[in-house]
Amino acid sequence: MQDSKIKDALDVSDRFMDDLDERLAYVNREMAMMDYKSDTEGYYRDGFADGKAEGKAEGKAEGRAEERYNIIVNMIENGIDDETINKLTKISIEEIREIRKNNK
Repeated sequence: MQDSKIKDALDVSDRFMDDLDERLAYVNREMAMMDYKSDTEGYYRDGFADGKAEGKAEGKAEGRAEERYNIIVNMIENGIDDETINKLTKISIEEIREIRKNNK
């Protein structure tokens, strides 16, 4: 039983090796799968790098916004009026009033 299965497998292999069109089709399928895998890995790396850069940019922007907020709070705590804060920071009067209201 086992010998016949081995013989069958060898026969299929021999036919495959003798058929040039079939071998070329096989090689083309293998190359397409390797290309797909390579492309997928490249997309993953690119996406990861893009996400990392985007995260860094967002973190920097959040840090600047937080620092700006802290500066305005500090100015308010030091008795500086809204108009002066507006002139120095270019933050709208409405935003300054909102910050002032939230920090009482």
